[in-house]
Amino acid sequence: MRFIQLLGTLLIFWTAAALPIAPASAQNGDAEQTDALGLPSSADELFTRATHALEQGTVSIRTLELLRSQLVSVRDRHAAIVNLGSVEADTLQAQLDALGPVPPSGQKEADDIAARRAELINAVADANAPVIQAKEIQFRAAALIHAIDRHIRTKTLDQLTQRFPSPVFLSTWSSAFAEIQQYQQRLQRDIQNQLARPSVSKSLGQTVPISIALVVFGLAFLFWLRFPIHRFLLRFSLQQEGGFRVILAAVLYNLSYLILPAIGLISFLAVIRIFDIQPNAARTALIAAPASALAVVLALWLGHTLFAPEQTRWRLLDLEERNAKRGLWFCLGLGIFLMLEITLEALQRDNAFGEAALSVISLPLIAAASIFLWSLAGVLRPKTPVAEPEKSEAEEADEDDETGAEEASVNPRDSGFLFTMSVLMKASAVIAFILTLAGYVLMARAAIIPMIVTLAQLGLGFMFYHLSLALVRTATKRDATEPVPILISLGLIIALVIVFAPLIAMTWGARPTDIADAWRLFMGGVQLGDIRLSLDTLLILIVVFGAGVLVTRWLKRLLRTSVLPQTRMDIGAQTAIVTGTGYVGLTLAALIAVSTAGLNLSSLAVVAGALSVGIGFGLQTIVSNFVSGIILLVERPIKEGDWIEVSGQSGYVRKISVRSTRIETFDRHDVIIPNSDLIAGTVRNMTLSNKTGRLILPIRVAYGSDLEKVKEILINAARAHYTIARYPYPFVLFIGMGDSALNLELRCYLKDVNNILTTQSDLYFTIYNELGKAGIEIPFPQQDVHFKDMEKLISALEKREEADGTPASS
Repeated sequence: MRFIQLLGTLLIFWTAAALPIAPASAQNGDAEQTDALGLPSSADELFTRATHALEQGTVSIRTLELLRSQLVSVRDRHAAIVNLGSVEADTLQAQLDALGPVPPSGQKEADDIAARRAELINAVADANAPVIQAKEIQFRAAALIHAIDRHIRTKTLDQLTQRFPSPVFLSTWSSAFAEIQQYQQRLQRDIQNQLARPSVSKSLGQTVPISIALVVFGLAFLFWLRFPIHRFLLRFSLQQEGGFRVILAAVLYNLSYLILPAIGLISFLAVIRIFDIQPNAARTALIAAPASALAVVLALWLGHTLFAPEQTRWRLLDLEERNAKRGLWFCLGLGIFLMLEITLEALQRDNAFGEAALSVISLPLIAAASIFLWSLAGVLRPKTPVAEPEKSEAEEADEDDETGAEEASVNPRDSGFLFTMSVLMKASAVIAFILTLAGYVLMARAAIIPMIVTLAQLGLGFMFYHLSLALVRTATKRDATEPVPILISLGLIIALVIVFAPLIAMTWGARPTDIADAWRLFMGGVQLGDIRLSLDTLLILIVVFGAGVLVTRWLKRLLRTSVLPQTRMDIGAQTAIVTGTGYVGLTLAALIAVSTAGLNLSSLAVVAGALSVGIGFGLQTIVSNFVSGIILLVERPIKEGDWIEVSGQSGYVRKISVRSTRIETFDRHDVIIPNSDLIAGTVRNMTLSNKTGRLILPIRVAYGSDLEKVKEILINAARAHYTIARYPYPFVLFIGMGDSALNLELRCYLKDVNNILTTQSDLYFTIYNELGKAGIEIPFPQQDVHFKDMEKLISALEKREEADGTPASS
């Protein structure tokens, strides 16, 4: 059996870890061993006790935990000695190094130097003796800690797999009722004995009226008085406009669901203190009563925080009203289940029930918790949107008027997480119920209780996250719909993970010592060859590199907006300088960050050299494109805005990166060209040196046309267009005589070759109209068909028709 432990007033449900519950006799024996097991006078004595405890195999988990904590203390104390080292040894080693290296074999060292070297070597060994001894003790303690952890896990697993009588058999129910009846009789006898005490019987006349008043006040406060206070705080929060006052009012309204029910329950708990009746059969249950009541209060508060029925303004989960109300009731049901479980486990610590009674009592509790958990998973699970035909705006407006409100949409970023959680919740509910039917009550509790507590912890973290975002938006005067900077949002997520990850781990069985060991390992770092990665090293690395990135971006923005626009460089050269500055800045930031963090990367040089060959073969295309990109940025055979033709593609260069170049075609399509094709292939750049380009316009006229007139029309059309350059002068060439036309070409130079298509179109319009006015024909291909011996063909047809008896056609 696992007992729900309280983690603190700021932690959800206080129940994050679970300790096995042993029979009362075993617990009493543990207490005796714990008392007898004091702090050892030496590490050897502690090691001996731990070894004997492991060899016996009958020591309880509580005793093993105490041994482990003492071993951890010894290990940490001697680890500090090892890390500190010996200053005397370091000093002697420096003196020894000053004597120089030991001469190779065959060469004799001076007698005085040899004597001094031997003396210093012995002195260094003597100075390092305490450190070596501390390291030995540290390693022995670590080995015993590892063995104790393995032993504790084995014992815990044995307890979880303990099988009670199954509640599906009638014999189990009869035994359970007998055990419950015995407990009831024992409880009544204990209460009567408590009431028979003189101190209690004398004070009954005073305590009974006060207790009745407290009970009446608690009932009135829970079911009547607190609701007007809720409504008043709600109106107060809605009246606030902007700023931190809105957040403060919302927090006060939210906390009222935590504080006000707690006041009512405190009045009930005060009755126990006033009567001072603590029967032995329920002593632990009375001690755990505040924790039981707190479970219900926190469940109610968290349900109002996440779902907020009838208050869509404060609702953290994007749900419709019906599901919000259901979610609140399911949260309250899970809180009542935790309250009853805490009470049941507390009674079991007093050995109140046997295995049969525990199995029968746990069945309805776990069954109800499974139903609540399954139903809550259905509320939280995002619904897959169904594709519907598109509707006009008028139809959508009419639909909104009929329904009154739209269903709340699900955030795509949260849908995957909510779907996973809903599946885990349903699986936990089913597994817990099946295990309870099979008699594995402790394992069923271990399956469903941690899931409920984890949901509470995630809900609390979700609330803190949104509250922090609201504070950031208010401080930066951002609108509620405006997103928070990604770095702030990511920082909040990391901080919440650091806080809640240990709590969730403890909820699922991790011990505080495991968390402490993980944190110690995280802080101390991991040794990878000559490199040691620790938390401070990573923080320095991230901070310095982040500062370098920020400085690089600031410098790039300064060059792009202030410095380079004042120069005579074209846009391509400016882009090349800004891009190169970014690459150089990032490289320097990485080098400075590694150097500042104290990382020694020399040991990776050999590995990097060995891998470079394989990487070179595997990534030779990428490397080729990267080098080609650097060449393009330095030599600049093409630049952004150029019109080029390469690999059968023609368009404008829009961006040159280190791996590829993006070209925008005249069809507004983006084509990605590898940089190696631009360096190794043939590239036609129409605007590299200047934007002047030649236009060749083919013209065909009919035979017999006045060519001089045609030439005049073509020259005048070219000279009249504003995009045609005056020099070189436009001219007309007579190319040749074709099958059906005379072929001519109008050749002229454009001021800007980018206007070639529009200029060509305008010239064709003008030339066609002018040739038509001048009566000059523009021919098209045609063929004439000539028949020979037509008289013979006609006479043959006539003879055939006469033979057939039909009249000859004319």
